[in-house]
Amino acid sequence: MNGVSLEVDCSLDTAFVTLTGTWRLHCVMSSRSCDCRIAVPMGEQIDGGTNMSVKLRWCQKLLYCDGQFTLNIPFNFPEYVTPAAKKISKRETIQLNVNAGPGTEILLKTTSHPLKEQLRQAGKLGFFYESEVLSWSSSDFVFTYSVSSSHTLGVLLSPALVHDVDHRDAFCCYLFPGKQQSRKAFRREVVFAVDITGSMSGKLLEDTKTALFTALAKLDPEDLFNVIAFNDGTLLFSSSLERATAEAIEHVTQWINTNFVAGGGTNILLPLNQALKMLSDRCNSIPVIFLITDGSVEDERIFCDTLKHQLTNKENICPRIYTLGIGAFCNHYFLRMLAIIGRGHHDAASVDSIEDRMKGLFARASSVVLADIVFQNLNELDDLEVFPSQIPDLSSESPLIVSGRYRGTFPETLKINGVLPDMSNCPLDLKVHEAKEMPIDKIVAKHQIEQLTAQAWYSDNEELKEKIAKMSVQNAIISEYTNMVLLETDKGKINADSPVGKKVSGKGDHHKAEDPKPQKIIMLPIMGIGFGNLTATAENIPPGSCYTRPPDAAEVFAKAASDCCARLCGRCCCMCCIQTCSRMNDQCAILITQLCGALACLGCYACCGVCCGGND
Repeated sequence: MNGVSLEVDCSLDTAFVTLTGTWRLHCVMSSRSCDCRIAVPMGEQIDGGTNMSVKLRWCQKLLYCDGQFTLNIPFNFPEYVTPAAKKISKRETIQLNVNAGPGTEILLKTTSHPLKEQLRQAGKLGFFYESEVLSWSSSDFVFTYSVSSSHTLGVLLSPALVHDVDHRDAFCCYLFPGKQQSRKAFRREVVFAVDITGSMSGKLLEDTKTALFTALAKLDPEDLFNVIAFNDGTLLFSSSLERATAEAIEHVTQWINTNFVAGGGTNILLPLNQALKMLSDRCNSIPVIFLITDGSVEDERIFCDTLKHQLTNKENICPRIYTLGIGAFCNHYFLRMLAIIGRGHHDAASVDSIEDRMKGLFARASSVVLADIVFQNLNELDDLEVFPSQIPDLSSESPLIVSGRYRGTFPETLKINGVLPDMSNCPLDLKVHEAKEMPIDKIVAKHQIEQLTAQAWYSDNEELKEKIAKMSVQNAIISEYTNMVLLETDKGKINADSPVGKKVSGKGDHHKAEDPKPQKIIMLPIMGIGFGNLTATAENIPPGSCYTRPPDAAEVFAKAASDCCARLCGRCCCMCCIQTCSRMNDQCAILITQLCGALACLGCYACCGVCCGGND
C-alpha cells in the first residue's frame, strides 16, 4: 500500500466515511497479469506493477453511551502491505468534520490519532492529520465527543431537492438523552420468546443461551421476567411473571440448560400470544417482549394485522416488541414490522454476532426514560408522513431520530409529549431550525428505505416498491428492489479531443468529446437481506448454510491438490519472501544467484540428454 486517506463527516448520529487507498501490485512481474479483488470484483486481470487507487464510501451509526458519541472506523493495516523500500513515500491522512446541529457546543473527549484542529464554530468542529510514516496505522481510528446538555433536542427542516423522488419538504427531529446518571428508567417487565427449532442446533443455540444469560443477569430484583421456548409448541419457565431474584435467576438458568434442546418446526404466533397475555393490563412499567428467531412462517401479514388490533385496544402502555433475526432465512421485514407496530426495535444478527446484538438490543429496551412520545401540533400540515409511523421510546442508550415528509408551513416550535417513569406527562418544546449545512436527506435515507420496505412487504404495494427503488438509486443505498452492477468503460488513449486532454494541454480545443462507450456490465449478486425462506425454515436448515450438493471424491481430491499448489505458490510470492530478499546482504545474494545458475545448467544438461541421447 502506497497511501491511505480517510475523510469522515459526522452529522447528528451518523458518520459518512470515505476511504481512499493506493496499492501497487508489485509481487507480480510487469510482464505478467493476475486476478485482483478489492472489496468487489474488478472484472479484468491487472498487470504486474500496476498502481490501483480505490475509493470506498459508506455510512455508519455513531455509538452512544452515557452522553458521549463514539466514532470507530477500522484503520489498522497488516505489516505485509508496508513497502519494503524505505524510499517509497508512505503518507497517511485523516480529515474529520463534526456537525452536531445549530446552536450546539461540542466537547472533545478522546482521539486515537494526533489530530490538528482546523475549524471551531457553533456546532461544528474540523480536524486534520497528515504524516509520512515508516509503517501504516496499527490501530483503528476512534474519536469520542459529547454535545452540551442544553442543546440535546431540536428539529431541522430541509426543502425538497430538485431531483428528489419525494417532492414534499423534509424534517428531522432529534432527541439526545444526555448522561445516564441524571435519568431514571422504567421498571422492567420482560418476556423472552426464544426459537429452539432444529435449525438452531449447535453453536447457534449455545450463543443464544449465553446472550440470554447475560440479559437475565442485568435484571434487578424488583424486575419481572419470564422465558418461553418455542418450536412447534411452547415451553414456559413459569405460568406467570417472576421476580428476578438471585434464586429465580439461578433456577431459570438450570431450566434453560435442561429445556433448550433444538428440534421441531417454527410457530411464532403461539409464544407471542402467550407473552401478550402475560403482559396485559400492566401499569407503572414498560412491558417488553423479546423475540429471537432464525426462521420464517406462513401468514405473517395476517399475524401483523392481529397484533395491530390487539395493541390498539390497550388502555395502558402497550407491550414493546423487540425482535432479533438470525441469518438470512428469517423474514427481517416481518420482524421489523412487528417492531414498528410494537414501538420497539429490530436488529439482524449473523451466526457470529448473536451475543453482541442481543446485548445492544436489551440495553436499549431496559433503559427507556421517555415513553409514548407523540407530536402535538402537526395536525395543520398536509400529506404528513412520519418515519417510523409509531414513534419509539427514548432510551438513555441511544439518540432518537424521527424523520418525516410534509406539505405546508411547519410550526416554529414543535410540541411533543411523553410519559416519564413515574407515569407523569413530560411536555417538551423543540426549536425548529433550517438545515443549512446538514445533509438531512442522507442521514435519514437508509432508515426511511428500511421502514418503507417493511410497509411495502406488508401492504404488497407496487407503487411503494417503485418509490423505494428510485430512492435507492438516488441515494446509492442497497434495497430489495434494485440491483448493483459494475460498469466497465473504455477510457481509451488520452488525446486533445478528450476532456482530460483539454485540461492537460490547455489549448482551448472545443471539439466535442465522445462519451466512453460501455464495454461490460457485471451484475453483482443480490445484496439485500430478502424476505425469508419458508423452505429452509421447514427443512430446519441452519442459518449460514446454502443449497449445494455434496462433492464427490474426485472433486474433493482435485480441490485439495489445487489448494496445496495455491498455498505453495503463495509462499513463494508472498510479501514475506519479498521483504526477506530485500534485506539480504551482497554475499548471500551472489551465492543464491550462483546456486540458481548451477541448477539451471543442470536442467539444460538433463534436457539435452533426453532430446539428443538417442538410443544410448
